[in-house]
Amino acid sequence: MKRLLDFDPVTGLKTFHDYDATEDKTFISYEQDVEPILERNKALQAENTGKMGDMVHVASIPCSIQLKWLIEHGVDLTKPDHADGVKRLLNSPDYRYLKVRNIII
Repeated sequence: MKRLLDFDPVTGLKTFHDYDATEDKTFISYEQDVEPILERNKALQAENTGKMGDMVHVASIPCSIQLKWLIEHGVDLTKPDHADGVKRLLNSPDYRYLKVRNIII
């Protein structure tokens, strides 16, 4: 039986626990409604804005995607030495929807 363990109202990230008694295994899973973030990314792409002084807003990456990157690619968005991995993933066709500007970084 899947049970909600935590809900972050800021990010919308939900953490669930599930237990499979037949295999005696515990599972932790995450869910997040990313649609509002992706719709905002699309709108910003269309406007082609994002310059903020010397800085440029390049992408908005939902928490669930950050977790996916960490688990599947070993890329931790919070670590400066993982910047090349973040750039590689953002520039790949699989994750272009995360960008708010159509630029190669």
